Amino acid sequence: MRILMIAATLSLGISACGAAQKSGEASEQRMPMLSAANTIDVCLGRHHDIAAREAECVGQYSAACMNLTPDGETNSGMIRCTVEEYDAWDARLNTAYDALMQRLDTPRTDRLRDAQRAWMTLRDADCAFAASAYEGGSMQPLVQAGCMMDYAAKRTLRLLDWIDQPG
Repeated sequence: MRILMIAATLSLGISACGAAQKSGEASEQRMPMLSAANTIDVCLGRHHDIAAREAECVGQYSAACMNLTPDGETNSGMIRCTVEEYDAWDARLNTAYDALMQRLDTPRTDRLRDAQRAWMTLRDADCAFAASAYEGGSMQPLVQAGCMMDYAAKRTLRLLDWIDQPG
């Protein structure tokens, strides 16, 4: 049974692992988790339109990480899981941005660069505002990380969608 669960995890990603027990098991008996980057790759491979990718892939890793790691439900664990997913989306965002820039002619590269800079300004301001509701509290960094992760994921999906469009 455990071998079947590991095989399902590796082929389908970690979304099916949410019901796995996280406490009371020896570490060698725990189900392995995919990395955030691998989880995103598997999910994006299963879903091809932007709406399905947003609904299914954004937050998938951090939710599973919080459920499957021993400290996942602590504040520091939730922040760690969310930052791991943010880092993976941010790396994919940079790759998608570079790929799209390579496809565009000069006037459009300038426009994309301007749009990306404006997006970064909006992201930073929105996330700072969202986190300010918890100023000085233990939830502030979690809200900040979650907001940054959400923005990075959705921007990545938008860039990937533009890459897939002709022209």
